[in-house]
Amino acid sequence: MTSKPKVAPVPDHDSHPARELPEVHRWLSSVRKITKTVATGRPLPEVLDLIAHTAALLMGYEFCGVLIPDPTRRALVIEGSSGLSAHYIAQVNADRPVRLDQAESVEAPSSAAFRTGAPVAIADIEATPQFAPWGGVAREQGYRSMISVPLMESKGVAIGTLNCYRRSVHHFADEEIALLTVLADHAAIALTTARLRSDETKRMDELVLLNEELHQQRDLLQKSEDIHRRLTEIALRGGGVPGITTALSILISRAILIEDNHGTVLGRSSRTEPFPDDRARAETTSDEASVAGEFRCHSVLLAESEVARIWISRGQSPLTSIEDRAVEHAALVTSLELLRSRTADEVRWRLHGDLLSDLLGGEPSAMDTVVERAGRLGHNLTIGHSMVVVALTGIEGELVDSCLQQAIGRINGWAETMTPQPLSAVHRDRIVVLIPDIGQSRDTLADTAEKIRVLAGSTVPKAVATSITVGRSAGLGDYALAHRSAVGALSLLALTGRSGAAVSLDDLGLVGLLLQLDDTEQLVQYADRVLGPVRRHDNTRGTDLIGTLRAYLACGLISSDTARVLHIHPNTVGQRLRRIQTLTGMDLTRPDHTMEIAVALTVGDVGDSSRTG
Repeated sequence: MTSKPKVAPVPDHDSHPARELPEVHRWLSSVRKITKTVATGRPLPEVLDLIAHTAALLMGYEFCGVLIPDPTRRALVIEGSSGLSAHYIAQVNADRPVRLDQAESVEAPSSAAFRTGAPVAIADIEATPQFAPWGGVAREQGYRSMISVPLMESKGVAIGTLNCYRRSVHHFADEEIALLTVLADHAAIALTTARLRSDETKRMDELVLLNEELHQQRDLLQKSEDIHRRLTEIALRGGGVPGITTALSILISRAILIEDNHGTVLGRSSRTEPFPDDRARAETTSDEASVAGEFRCHSVLLAESEVARIWISRGQSPLTSIEDRAVEHAALVTSLELLRSRTADEVRWRLHGDLLSDLLGGEPSAMDTVVERAGRLGHNLTIGHSMVVVALTGIEGELVDSCLQQAIGRINGWAETMTPQPLSAVHRDRIVVLIPDIGQSRDTLADTAEKIRVLAGSTVPKAVATSITVGRSAGLGDYALAHRSAVGALSLLALTGRSGAAVSLDDLGLVGLLLQLDDTEQLVQYADRVLGPVRRHDNTRGTDLIGTLRAYLACGLISSDTARVLHIHPNTVGQRLRRIQTLTGMDLTRPDHTMEIAVALTVGDVGDSSRTG
């Protein structure tokens, strides 16, 4: 049995103040140190360690610990200590926690003190079966007796325990327990104050952080508004997409390329930055963020549809939040600019379409105003023009209108770079372009017609564009006839399988000359007199003698070549030719009869195409 610690007795008239004062001063000094530590705002773990150290120092204990509930309030854990090893603390907290939810018969001394609010002392832990779960760690740490004193709030609620340990068996006397209780009360006040201060500090830190975040949000909003204002001003000043491209490049210090949904470049801030080529950009889907990890692609949406893309070059570091906001604002302003431009284009194209419709219709009442209206649109109809008419084939029916609009958009974009500007519009499911006569050579005009055909055919991969060029029209009345001739030529080319080319009416020789006749009725009558019986035979019998005749003439009157082209036996070709001779009363071995049949076939095609146009 160890001797009792020296404690300061309660003073009375018979006591000796000289012996009592040093002990009182020692206690007051220790309590004052705890109070000062709390007052200076030291961290809570430091306060708890000081409480444990003070208890050990004042009462002469080898080990002390301060236990408080964990966040779940299901166990007490050691948060402050004096003399206890880190290994012991870790073992108790992790493997042998002091549970608060166990039955009273098996609960630990600390949980009993916490639950009841009264001290619990064990003089010999080896003689106490209920301490068995902690016996191993107790022997490792080296203590034999312990006491757990609750830390009580003013409202009588326990907030933790002060545990004190001795190496030997020790009976805790009442006066010793009373002193520990006084110390525990001071410790509870210190713990409560430290917690309040800690909570207040946390709240202050949270307020400071919140204030900083609010300031950052305010700065972000101000910068965002400034970016939006700058980009909007550029659009309002008429800078268009090129101006937006340049402004965004300056704002985020990266090269920018903006293209529409057809792949046409609308703005480019740098001519040296190696952006992906047309094919690589076209193969990049809208939800892909980069190409080869070097370029970002940001969609520009209008009515939930992608109308353009913003390509952003690589940088030394990722985009900041404000730079991302700048890209978003640029996308918004770009979509509005494209909407404005699209609306203006639609109005202009409609006016062009109405003008061409009146010009090609040839109505006298409309012809009185076409020259003036064309002048207001920037076109001079007092000079001669060549006409290029383009037909698109191979397109599904529901896509025809959109493909024509895309094609005329490309052609108009090209026309705006020309001086003087050609007049172009969609007319009756075909594209008509009037090219001002400024002394172009025949080859130059052919190159222009091919350029127009390629622009129109690039809208859809499977589309086939065929163009026909009609030479110079001097008077307003010539345009209607020129258009009919061009439409007839396009129909004839489609009929004879010659689609997908740029052809001049002059290239068609006799056919081209016949197409320019104002009245084709005589041609139709002539063709019907010569080949009418053959056509009627095909219609009633379901044969294709006309097709055989066309192939025979194209193969130079050689039956074996005709059979190979038609994938039939030469004898079958002979039988069909004899049937044609019987129906027409003509001999295909005679050159004059053969020529008359060939002319009738051509004239019939011209007549049919003219009526179709």
